[in-house]
Amino acid sequence: MILLLVTIVVNASFSLLVRAAQRRHVNVVAVGAVNYAFAASLYWAVSAVTRPAMAPPVLRLGLVAGVLYPTVFLLLLPAMHMRGVAITMAIVRLSVLIPLGGALYLWAEMPDTMKLYGIVLALVALPLLSLDKGVTDVVLSRRQAAILLALFAANGSCLLLSKAFQMTGLVAQRPLYLAIVFSGGAVGCGAVYFLTRKTRLKGAEVLWGIGTGVTNAAANMLMLYTLDALLAAVVFPLLAAVGLCLATMFAALVWREIPGKLGWAGIAVAVVAVALANN
Repeated sequence: MILLLVTIVVNASFSLLVRAAQRRHVNVVAVGAVNYAFAASLYWAVSAVTRPAMAPPVLRLGLVAGVLYPTVFLLLLPAMHMRGVAITMAIVRLSVLIPLGGALYLWAEMPDTMKLYGIVLALVALPLLSLDKGVTDVVLSRRQAAILLALFAANGSCLLLSKAFQMTGLVAQRPLYLAIVFSGGAVGCGAVYFLTRKTRLKGAEVLWGIGTGVTNAAANMLMLYTLDALLAAVVFPLLAAVGLCLATMFAALVWREIPGKLGWAGIAVAVVAVALANN
């Protein structure tokens, strides 16, 4: 379970770094482009040393994920601006239902009774947090609601692809797979940046991009190894609930993005979920 906890912390750190850059009024699209380019370079370097064979699933899944990853990142930015870290992460983490359904019905991964209770409570915690007020406390427009819905679908699809790749058993090709994924992210975010930029790339954007890139690269590799060790039906709900709990508490303490009663109730339920799932 130590591996799972490390994965949760690193995964949550990525979202917090993106929000921190946004709060400092850095061009976060530029940060995203540097982030993906740096992470891709790390895994291309590893692939150059290990020289894994290019199996068809690696290229196929990598290209699809390479489109979805920057899509999630670009949708994350307006969502965080509208609702802050806690509510946005609730929507993101709620997308765990997509890979969870895949694990249960496509790959028949069924956890034991106590862990199942933990999963159920984790899924209860997510709606509580998602129904809480955001930092703007303004009713969502149809366009804003569509952005959150698209974020839910895209992030859930990314998680499902991670599970699908893990099920291929191509362990040696993992660096190559992630190199393709992050290259797609660099192209996607880079294209949006060059089409919308108003100023040249600044040093602060490069530094924030490298920081998020290191975290992003580590989080995705840790995810694959965690799925090797534990059932996806356990990993995804805990990653969602505990990661959301950490992000919410950090945002409340450091940035004063404080959730309401529903938000704190969701955090309490998440804590119980962790205790049961670790039973």
